[in-house]
Amino acid sequence: MKLTPANADAALAARAEPAASGERLSVRVEGLRLDAEVGVYASEHGRKQPILVSLEAEVASEAAHPEADLGHAVNYAALAETVRQVVGRQHHELLEDLAQALADTMFADPRIVRIALRIDKLTALDDAASVGVSYERWR
Repeated sequence: MKLTPANADAALAARAEPAASGERLSVRVEGLRLDAEVGVYASEHGRKQPILVSLEAEVASEAAHPEADLGHAVNYAALAETVRQVVGRQHHELLEDLAQALADTMFADPRIVRIALRIDKLTALDDAASVGVSYERWR
């Protein structure tokens, strides 16, 4: 093939936009600070303590391009509100139980294909910045 300005431009454009073999889109909420009733010790019942919740929700490919339509997007504000509601609903004995309750609730949305959660108790140990759990679930 003889190199001409037209096919040179086409070759350059092809190199500038490589073919994709797949894609992933995740929606994140980092460090959502809440007061929660959580813990197994008697001193932890009937009082709230500070926790941090971080989550990453991977969305199905059909929800990855909502075209600026909030109704089709997995909304980070809605995810944060879901966390607030689940945390505030009841006392959770273990952080693991809270993580599973959060994942159960978020997986009601079929657009979410994977969820990764991190929950930290900020005042559980005097000599540690935090203690906590990480939890991941996928379809």
